Amino acid sequence: MKNILYSGLSLALSLTVLSSCSSSESAEATSKDKKIKFVPTYQFGTVSSQKVGEEIQLPGEFLPFQEVSIYPKADGFVEKVLVDRGSNVHKGQVLMVLEAPETEEQLIAARSNYLKAQAMLVGSKEHYRRLVSGSKITGSVSALDLESANAKMMADSAAAMGEQANFGALTKIKSYLVVRAPFDGVITERNVHPGALVGSGVRLAGPMLMLQQQNHLRLVVDIPETYSLGVKNGKAVTFEVNAMPGKKFTGKISRRSGNMNEKFRSETVEIDVKNNDGILKPGMFAEISMASDGTNGALAVPTSAILTSTESQYVVRVQNGLAEYVEIKPGQQSDTMTEVFGNLRVGDKIVTNPRNDLKSGTKIAMK
Repeated sequence: MKNILYSGLSLALSLTVLSSCSSSESAEATSKDKKIKFVPTYQFGTVSSQKVGEEIQLPGEFLPFQEVSIYPKADGFVEKVLVDRGSNVHKGQVLMVLEAPETEEQLIAARSNYLKAQAMLVGSKEHYRRLVSGSKITGSVSALDLESANAKMMADSAAAMGEQANFGALTKIKSYLVVRAPFDGVITERNVHPGALVGSGVRLAGPMLMLQQQNHLRLVVDIPETYSLGVKNGKAVTFEVNAMPGKKFTGKISRRSGNMNEKFRSETVEIDVKNNDGILKPGMFAEISMASDGTNGALAVPTSAILTSTESQYVVRVQNGLAEYVEIKPGQQSDTMTEVFGNLRVGDKIVTNPRNDLKSGTKIAMK
């Protein structure tokens, strides 16, 4: 009985030892596997000098080429309104007629005073002319009489000029009673009716009329600072109007503002758009597409080579077999390339697939 018990204990002990040995060997194998170091494979590229352009899309708004709010230039009552909202008018066409009876009376009085001054001037000139003729006979005309006549003629001349200026001013004011269109366009607002009192001293809710030139429009676009250097007058653009999806229009940049908007850091440009058929309306929005020409003298790297951290952006240059972080400022971007500005030179070798765990000074073997 004791022999059987000892045999069982020996067998259990042997199995325990074998199990421990197997576990130890397995742990040792796992430890060896963990010690195998992962060696990343890097790809390399070259810094180049080229313009990196891209297709940019920006929102724009149509504005009338010319727009004017028509206010009264003279005080008076509205006698006639010959146009209404939506009326097409031509330059010089009569839009409204005002009446001001006191202006008519002032004009008649001014004309009378002017004619009176002219008559007095004619008499003074004739008197002076006769005295000059008589002074040729020695002792017939005194020097004082001659000087007095000359002074009277000069005074009458000044008075006539003053009356003429007053008459001309009142004539101009009378012409203001007839309101004419300053250019071809469309009346978009009408805020007065016959009998209304208008004038500089009258508070109006708005202009009497609003006139817009709509056969020629301005498409106004704000170009971000990044792309503004590559935008020039005459550059071709295409645009689509939100109200007419699927229809494309073409145009050219006509003028630039020449300064940056301090709030939005953008430059305003305008595109002249012919609109003889009237299909486009001021206030419509458009989506403008244009190709950017890139920045002159900029360096370019593959976009994948740029490493972004919370502090800045970098590319990893390989210098003497060692990794070197170079801080850069990215510029314009195409499908595969990006403009960069920093301490780089044309021909520098860079890592095009950098990892975040790649440390500066790490040895990199270039194959």
